[in-house]
Amino acid sequence: MYGLMSSVSSRSSKQLTSSDGHVQSSGGSTKALNIQWVVQMIEVAEAHKFYLNPAGDTPSACRLFDSIVSLCVPVIVSDSIELPFEDVIDYRKFSIFVEANAALQPGFLVKMLRKIKTKKILEYQREMRSVKRYFDYDNPNGAVKEIWRQVSQKLPLIKLMSNRDRRLVLRNLTEPNCSCLCTNQTGLITSI
Repeated sequence: MYGLMSSVSSRSSKQLTSSDGHVQSSGGSTKALNIQWVVQMIEVAEAHKFYLNPAGDTPSACRLFDSIVSLCVPVIVSDSIELPFEDVIDYRKFSIFVEANAALQPGFLVKMLRKIKTKKILEYQREMRSVKRYFDYDNPNGAVKEIWRQVSQKLPLIKLMSNRDRRLVLRNLTEPNCSCLCTNQTGLITSI
């Protein structure tokens, strides 16, 4: 079955609606989720081959996490996106990236996805199995550990850029004139 999932579940949203129409609260509440509904959502996701991850997807939407955990190939529609754990995960091995303008063309996504052979989908799923732990909050070496690892790596860079910005004076440049990768468009003080 060539199905395309799009936000079947959003575990971190404030409310979840079960198949019988009841709303289950999940935001800060101690109420138990309707387990049967969660199981149904997992079964629906696992029955599909692809999972749409449109631009603007936020960490709280969990679409990427849901797609990988359910082994649905993520179809990421974005021209530039920062993905979690990219320093250790090569998303090209199990995701399909689509430019936003191309995805907006009528029928483009469906036509493109139908061309993907079962063998390739199985390769994507094998790769997802190898990185699945990174997206599992219950795994001791999973998502929580990786999030803290990435935060610890970003803090020194944030401090560096903050200190550098306090030291440098803003110049009127339309483009950076340095060879570094930073986007800092400031210059050194040359006179007082």
